[in-house]
Amino acid sequence: EGKKVKAYAVTTLKPLTTPALKDLPTLDASGLKGFQVTIWHGLYAPKGTPAPVLKKLNDALKTALKDPDFIKREEALGAVVAADKRVEPAEHKKFVQSEVARFGPVIKAAGVYAD
Repeated sequence: EGKKVKAYAVTTLKPLTTPALKDLPTLDASGLKGFQVTIWHGLYAPKGTPAPVLKKLNDALKTALKDPDFIKREEALGAVVAADKRVEPAEHKKFVQSEVARFGPVIKAAGVYAD
């Protein structure tokens, strides 16, 4: 018989509205103040990719992130499509840098990665 996983809370600061997770409290609201860990994805191209190609890729990404069928499929999986300022290359770069600064020391302290 298959084993089941029971969810007790979400790791976002705000409650999620996706059908699978909409009734779960946040860890922040459950007493772990400020706790926020999310999964995110980025679209990358090799260094030196011509600017017009990068623009075309970024425009396609923006279009995909607005597609109702895509959003519906992601929500069915419990994901939230975040089409915010991070969809712009410069903003995404800042976000990645902040994530490295945030989690780098934790990863190194755990011995998962070392320079």
